[in-house]
Amino acid sequence: MRYLLGVDLGTSGTKTVLFDENGQTIASKTIEYPLLQPKNGWAEQDPKCWYDATINSIKAVLTESKVNNHDVVALSIAGQMHGLVMLDKNGKVLRNAILWCDARTQKQCDEITTLVGKKRLIEINANPALTGFTAPKILWVRENEPEIYKQCATILLPKDYVRYMLTGQKAQEISDASGTNLLDITKRQWSQEILDKLSIDKSLLPPLVDSEAIAGTITKEIAELTGLKEGTIVAGGAGDNAAAALGTGVCKEGDAFVTLGTSGVIFAHTNKPAIDPLGRVHTFCAAVKNSWTAMSCTLAAGLSLRWMRDELYSKEKLEEEAKGEDVYNLMTAKASDIPLGSDGLIYLPYLMGERSPVLDANARGVFFGLSAMHTKAHMTRAVLEGITLSQRHNLEVLHEMEIVPKNLTACGGGARSPFWRQLLADILKCKIVTTTSKEGPALGAAILAGVAAGIFPSVEEGCKKLVILSDQSSQEDKVASAKYDDVYKLYSFLYPTMRPAFAKLATLRDKLDGCETEKYKLVTDVEFERYGKVIDDIPASKIVELLETTPLTDGTDYVASSSILETEEMLPIMQNQVFGGLKVQIGFCNGHNKALNALEYHRNAELNVAANDALLMVAPMTSVHDGIIDTNDVEIFKVKKGQAVLFYETTLHYAPCVAPGEDHFRMAVVLPKDTNTNKPENVPSSGESGCLTHNNKWLYAHKDSNEGKSGVTTGRLIGENLTV
Repeated sequence: MRYLLGVDLGTSGTKTVLFDENGQTIASKTIEYPLLQPKNGWAEQDPKCWYDATINSIKAVLTESKVNNHDVVALSIAGQMHGLVMLDKNGKVLRNAILWCDARTQKQCDEITTLVGKKRLIEINANPALTGFTAPKILWVRENEPEIYKQCATILLPKDYVRYMLTGQKAQEISDASGTNLLDITKRQWSQEILDKLSIDKSLLPPLVDSEAIAGTITKEIAELTGLKEGTIVAGGAGDNAAAALGTGVCKEGDAFVTLGTSGVIFAHTNKPAIDPLGRVHTFCAAVKNSWTAMSCTLAAGLSLRWMRDELYSKEKLEEEAKGEDVYNLMTAKASDIPLGSDGLIYLPYLMGERSPVLDANARGVFFGLSAMHTKAHMTRAVLEGITLSQRHNLEVLHEMEIVPKNLTACGGGARSPFWRQLLADILKCKIVTTTSKEGPALGAAILAGVAAGIFPSVEEGCKKLVILSDQSSQEDKVASAKYDDVYKLYSFLYPTMRPAFAKLATLRDKLDGCETEKYKLVTDVEFERYGKVIDDIPASKIVELLETTPLTDGTDYVASSSILETEEMLPIMQNQVFGGLKVQIGFCNGHNKALNALEYHRNAELNVAANDALLMVAPMTSVHDGIIDTNDVEIFKVKKGQAVLFYETTLHYAPCVAPGEDHFRMAVVLPKDTNTNKPENVPSSGESGCLTHNNKWLYAHKDSNEGKSGVTTGRLIGENLTV
């Protein structure tokens, strides 16, 4: 009998499982290690902990099983993704690894989005820049620990570091590398374009290796430490979810799994790279050659039910434990007595913010429709339904990408509940199946090891042999499914409706907590959506570079058309990508303005690109009453260096103001050509046309401003000047 080792390198511990070639578990050992949190929101680990846990857990399962080491033919590792491990030229670890759950890198994510462009980044990497991913971590170290960055010779992911320690060979495996923000997902290779724009030397990144490929062999030193035979094959391995997919048999077109652990994931296999242009779900390379996966993540799926257990069922939990029973069974039994739809109670499962598909850290959990008739049992059913509806939300994004799974394999704690499996079948409108094995990632890693060793001719054959479906399956109930369609319509309406309220709640929380907050709202905030949007797919960094050469005046100066900015490269980009073919003029505005004395709007949109932080003062057209605007309606937003902001046609605005910490502002201004020329000879004395000061500009001026004193416009601002 031949044997395979699957190592599951997680955040809380490493689990090593010894399987025979038929997939039977022979021995298993888990070794835990600490999570380091030196600051709020930071998450680090010492890579030595992973190495020690791997060595000791391998040794433990070999000792327990008494298997001859010559019969252990191969191993591979399924690993926590996105972590940053930095080595010097001698292979020594330079600092603790920064983990997937570390949240310190939002600034670097914004930088990546600006440098590469959100649209272009998604086109290449299939994902937006997220704090969890590796590239922002690299930029953070470069900016905050330059001495460490200078010493860095190699960048590895957690499991790839452990494999290097086992074999002496450096490589990054393809499915795991997908989560770095540095991979060209379609071409399955490092993106030179992204690396160049981020100024990251490609030599820092080791060669890529396929998941089932031989990535090295066990060294003599490791053989002595573990009991393995020297020369034992080590496969490339896979990221944790990619390995879990194989461990549940998801390895071909039409396959997908849904996991209901702490988080909720739908993970679908596809034979072609399907990319969501909005970045609502992740697309990664699969652990199967020339294949890809699309993955959603609901952050608080099972966590919502655990919260309810701990907070509302604490008494029952103790009572059930005393009887040797699981309180979750009691909770689902109570929920099953409640009618479908929970008598009009809907739950939004955003306890930890949300990843997919809304990407909103400010979102929070909501019971909508709560009334005096509702009981704890109603709330329990609403939670179960809400979690499942969130999976429907993600599944519909996959459908938009033309990924339509035929069956869904349920795994995780929720898969053991017949009630929850039926909810999944009814709400997701498909058959739900389960597997007999509970070793997901470790089994997936073992399958890859088996392919590398030649036990299985392919990953698909390995899955076919080792992954066994159970007889526990659930079919869609058509009547129930139709009713859930109506529930889902309201569920999917609630988040966009409440999104502005979530943003305001986040600000309120910070104030109540005494946290330092931005004095001004940001142009990325929800509140700005009524005025315009941030444009990501233009070379803003190049515009900033050009603007920094413009002369700075004592006051506020506007140049309508600038030779510095109207380059052969820039004009076509602005005309075609931003203004849909309309001819434009690219000018600039700079100076030391700190007050609002006028507001204007145009017949067409206006683009502003900030060369440094500045403040934008805006108001909606609904603020105009009989040609008068009250300055109380004006809102102030901060635009950061490198951001490109498009004002809608009806947005009232004027010259930017100096932001806190700055002594001037520089802003590129792009408008349709001739906007600020051809001043009308005769300006009517009343009505909107009375505010027409140029070919494309309506102006409302404060009485104390130069514009107001000149009598050019009859549009007026009332109230005191807004000074910042």
